[in-house]
Amino acid sequence: MSWSKIAFALSILTCVPVYFYFSGTNDDPPLTDKSKFIEHTQKLIAELSQDSGINSKSSEPVIGQTPTSTFESIHPDKGFTTFQKQEEKYPKPDDPIQSAVSDPVWKNELELYLNGDSTPEKFLESLNIKNWEHARDELAIAYEKNRLPPSKKFQEKFWTKVGEIGGKQVAEKLLTEGDPAFSKILQGWAKGSPQAMFDYYARLDLKSPEVQSYLEKTFSREIPLMDQFSSGIIDGILKSPKGKVSKEQLANANEMIDYFLETNPTKAESMMREFTERVITGRDKETLKRWVSGYQEPELQAGTAQRVIESGVFDKNPLEAVEFANSLESKKAKRSALSSAYARLAGGKNGHDPNLTAAELNAMENSMERDFALNGFAHGLVRKDPEAALEWANSISNENFRKVIVKNITKRINKELINQSTIQK
Repeated sequence: MSWSKIAFALSILTCVPVYFYFSGTNDDPPLTDKSKFIEHTQKLIAELSQDSGINSKSSEPVIGQTPTSTFESIHPDKGFTTFQKQEEKYPKPDDPIQSAVSDPVWKNELELYLNGDSTPEKFLESLNIKNWEHARDELAIAYEKNRLPPSKKFQEKFWTKVGEIGGKQVAEKLLTEGDPAFSKILQGWAKGSPQAMFDYYARLDLKSPEVQSYLEKTFSREIPLMDQFSSGIIDGILKSPKGKVSKEQLANANEMIDYFLETNPTKAESMMREFTERVITGRDKETLKRWVSGYQEPELQAGTAQRVIESGVFDKNPLEAVEFANSLESKKAKRSALSSAYARLAGGKNGHDPNLTAAELNAMENSMERDFALNGFAHGLVRKDPEAALEWANSISNENFRKVIVKNITKRINKELINQSTIQK
């Protein structure tokens, strides 16, 4: 087993909150004035700032302003000029400085690290686009010999560094090979070459045979993969601790989300999930309810609703999350929120008995709302009762949706089995 696959399997234990695949038609009318995102978000950030350290430079909406500090354009072909110098940080693949595969520096640094005589940072700094595969192979050997420290953080740092130095060239190689490490390098790629990664992601067709083959080989799903791309992009926009958003950063985020609302709404929803996660941590429940309800675009409301519920703000009374989900006007947002809420109930938050929820679900009449609740409940049971999770997924009434969810649940179960097998070894 290659070290990349071992590292992938080891990372599964701590991975992913529940992400759900949403399908079907969208019954919500689009909102034409998307610039309201800025005005609404700034008002809510001002409210959040009363109880936190969020930095909102102005309460006035920034409409039509050209950003100057981060993204200057959200169009792939025009480029983000402020990133150009940053992308020159690492040599191009054909630079002489990177030609020496036999260069012993990285081997020496790895050996020092494995012997406990040096920090991993020195080894990571010795990596380049010509030697990272050789380093990965040596790490796999070290793992098999029980010489590699069991540090998930080291594995994350390794793949982040590979993404940072390898960018698109390494990403395309890993995707073509169906290597689980593809998704692990995205954060580093976004850090090292944000323009190139955005261009790639903007054009990436998640339904393409290549991507679908990768998802099948790695038991992965589309939405978590999108969120990993979005996470890197959002981090590149905000460039600040979670919860602190300036007027300019907000305008940049709006441009990015607005771009995807027009070109790929599902990606826009993913971007909104990641943006929301970075500004709501530890915030007041009532303010967060207003945060969700204030967005009228279905994708934006769905993304915020999912992350707010997943943040645990309703966990003291998890049934309140269901009540909140049912209060949302957008059908897409309501269904997304129901999935998130019932996943928390399945997890037994604050001592809640999942059997009570099971009885409630059995008593419901068939509907798409029930199906999305079943989706969440099934996902919430995957780790502690995978057989029950599949049974609940198979009880979804909508045939197409049922097939999608059963497939996703099966992938998650298979990942858990890989993880358990690796841990036993």
